[in-house]
Amino acid sequence: MAVDELHRALAKLDKLERQERYLVKMLSEIRKVIEAQKLKIDDLGPPAINRLPTELLLQIFTLCIPDPKFPEKPLHRIVGVSRRWRDVVWNNASFWTSIKVTQMHREKSLKKQLKKSRKAFLDIWIEDWDYDEKDDVDDKFQALLAAIVPHANRWRSLTIHSHRMPTEYVESILAELNHLSVTSLREFSIIGNPSDDPPGPYPDFLSPTCTLALQHLTLEPSFQLDTFMALPTLKTLHLTFAEENHFPPVISMLTPAHSLTSLVLDGDSTRWSLKRNDLHLPLLEHLTLNLNNPVPFLEAIVASKLRYFRCWFYEPMEFDTIEGKFRNTHDLFLEVDDWGAESLCRAFPGARRVQLSAWSTSFFMAGIHGSAGDLERRPPIDQWLYLETVTIDGLNCQWLDRWELDDPIVKWLRGRQESGLSRLCVRLPQIEADNDRLSTYYALLGRYCNLEILP
Repeated sequence: MAVDELHRALAKLDKLERQERYLVKMLSEIRKVIEAQKLKIDDLGPPAINRLPTELLLQIFTLCIPDPKFPEKPLHRIVGVSRRWRDVVWNNASFWTSIKVTQMHREKSLKKQLKKSRKAFLDIWIEDWDYDEKDDVDDKFQALLAAIVPHANRWRSLTIHSHRMPTEYVESILAELNHLSVTSLREFSIIGNPSDDPPGPYPDFLSPTCTLALQHLTLEPSFQLDTFMALPTLKTLHLTFAEENHFPPVISMLTPAHSLTSLVLDGDSTRWSLKRNDLHLPLLEHLTLNLNNPVPFLEAIVASKLRYFRCWFYEPMEFDTIEGKFRNTHDLFLEVDDWGAESLCRAFPGARRVQLSAWSTSFFMAGIHGSAGDLERRPPIDQWLYLETVTIDGLNCQWLDRWELDDPIVKWLRGRQESGLSRLCVRLPQIEADNDRLSTYYALLGRYCNLEILP
């Protein structure tokens, strides 16, 4: 009896296992049919990209625009893909906020773009207005200016390129602005070469009571700055000073700008009245000075976060009064002749990345004598103990012709290696010269540094 019962149980188990295998096979086949049916539905339905939410498409399209000033070309390609993509672009105000006022633009198309931008903030560029004797040019300029003025409350940035632009055009723009409310303006720039004309009055609309939100200000042509007062909201500032017959109040001008992270000063600083450590700029990271006497300003500022310093030194000067003052400044761009190198290096002891002119040979040669490059002492540049990268501008055929095999850069790098100093990355521009000669020079440099040739 027990044996019969066992046989029946085994038979039933075998039957159940065969049913299980059959069902598993059927399930596998059904799953394959389901996947095939999904693919068929996908093929018959709209493309997957057209099923993306509009918000995601907008983000993708925005990433396809490398320069917000020139969205036309990438947008033209996008709207040609499909009707939906075209509708997404045409119906979104953010793609129509880059407003360019030039001689090539028509009043009708400008007004159409302003309408499409709805209530979005606007970025405006006024440029490419060359002198022209045609009467309709003046009329066109005034018409385009009149088209954008009613939207002044939406202006987020305004950039005026005054290169070759008639002075009266710039004056008419500024006169119009002085009567407008531009409370949304975050950035204002006038970019152009300094004019021989006397500096004009500082624009009224840039007063602290009119542009409460201004963060970026660039004034390349000089203005009368006696009434200028830096706004506490400013993050970047570029001022150009004309030659003055009195002492401009530079310290009081800049004292309120505690939020400044970048400062550029151009022009004549001969008659500035400055006191040592009198100007505190706690957030300043970038400083560019194109002044005829920058040292007094460097004595006056206190900027513990200064990381990048760019300066042109036109006259012989010493830097002993600022020795060690800017220890946290890591990036230097210097245009300097063959003087003051020792004290200049001591002023910025924390330099890591430096850009120099090839003709500033005192940085490389001081202390080197003889054709073999023997050292009486280390050149000034080796005072920078944390130096990592040196970019050398101005190398050309004349440089190679002048030095031949007595090159000061090679001498300096070889001396570093022989002294056990760290190996540097040296970056050079492309040189137009005989290929064999150039290859030999590059190979020689490559023995003593990690050489990079800039495009």
